Amino acid sequence: MNIKKKISSKFYFLQWFWKTRNFREGFPKYKVLNIESTTEKIISEKISISRFGDGEFRLTLPDYTLVFQDGGEKIRKKLHQVLKSDVKNHIVCLPFGHFRDFDLVTKYWWYKFLNIYGNRIKDFIPTDQIYGTTFISRYYIGFSDKSEKRISKIISHLKKIWEQQEILIIEGKYSRLGVGNNLFDNASSLQRIVCPPKNAFESYNEILETAKKYGKDKLILLALGPTATIMSYDLAKEGFWALDVGHIDIEYMWFLMKAQDKMPVKGRHVNEASEQESLEIPEEFREKYLKSIIVEISNP
Repeated sequence: MNIKKKISSKFYFLQWFWKTRNFREGFPKYKVLNIESTTEKIISEKISISRFGDGEFRLTLPDYTLVFQDGGEKIRKKLHQVLKSDVKNHIVCLPFGHFRDFDLVTKYWWYKFLNIYGNRIKDFIPTDQIYGTTFISRYYIGFSDKSEKRISKIISHLKKIWEQQEILIIEGKYSRLGVGNNLFDNASSLQRIVCPPKNAFESYNEILETAKKYGKDKLILLALGPTATIMSYDLAKEGFWALDVGHIDIEYMWFLMKAQDKMPVKGRHVNEASEQESLEIPEEFREKYLKSIIVEISNP
């Protein structure tokens, strides 16, 4: 029996879950809004968000690196600063609080993550704040309920955020949010700043200054890994409306494909898929995509 089949076995999961009960009981119970409440807070208050997933938490620790982003003291300190945010127009999003809604594989993955890293990260996270959910942009593949009814309702609500808004997308070179789907069709306009697909934090200052130059009076959507987590916070401090929405487009594509697991998507780099499709943009979408790019930034 391979590991995925073992995890999918309720008996195996419950046995493992029981063995780790002592750790779970000692991990803080953070106040984390669900997807609907987090979305509503963004719409009603025009609040900015910074999402923390496993990668961002790993980078808060010394000597950790990711496939697409090196670690180091500078990025570590900035992530710690974001976690302690007290900016009124900004909220941190955590991946805790709603594990009951995940499928068994995803539950196992997150409980295992907390079992390994929980005691090392909990002291960085204040317990007296209300948090949004990281899964506002990861609403499909890891959930037990993948029904069209549930996902269509989430998508419809998310689309209200940028309805008739001028949006500025700041993304990695192969992210290509909205290309080949209708996710942002209700926005009044869409422009892009295309950034390095790897180690974008090396160009942080240039990306931030470009965002401020072109993002005035616009909704800024960032899909740039840990760089987006930090930049949403820095932009919020200066009065911009910035949302860290990494994976929001990939999850939508998986939904349209009726995927049951993380799989490649043509024209995009999907770092969590075991294989990759061609990165060539389909011909019918290429011209519109290229016209939306106003700046391209490369690492030094």
